Amino acid sequence: MRELSLSRPKDKVPLDSVIFGYGPMLPFLAAAVGVWLMPPPWPGLARDMVIFWGALILAFVAGVRRGFGFGAPAASTPAAIAAMLLYFVPAGVALLLHWADHFSLALAVLIAGYALVAMFDAHAAKAGNAPGHFARIRPPQMMIAMVGLAAVLAHSRT
Repeated sequence: MRELSLSRPKDKVPLDSVIFGYGPMLPFLAAAVGVWLMPPPWPGLARDMVIFWGALILAFVAGVRRGFGFGAPAASTPAAIAAMLLYFVPAGVALLLHWADHFSLALAVLIAGYALVAMFDAHAAKAGNAPGHFARIRPPQMMIAMVGLAAVLAHSRT
């Protein structure tokens, strides 16, 4: 697959990582637009869907992190496994909170989970415990999710 350089030559990000990294972030922005600009019942539907989508993507990211550890035994450290759990558990907690009609808390938990991914995956990439291009792609990728979730949270608190 072709590679796309986002900055320095050593920071090449595979094109499929750009497509499959940023593509799944678009529903977060769509939900933000939906809650603020669409008439009822769309805001509630957009909120519900972004909680489900956010949990699914966060659980997927946990699997990606753990999958890298299976392929790179040096990345199967207790710290890497703990990071995977720190991504996966908030996804499940957000779904349970949504089920219990604690929408704002579910959104806040997801925002925290995405913040952890932005920090930990970038750090792990620099240490060789995650794909190297994660240092470059994860922070802005997760920021898109956090901005979308924060916009939905702000609307749910109005």
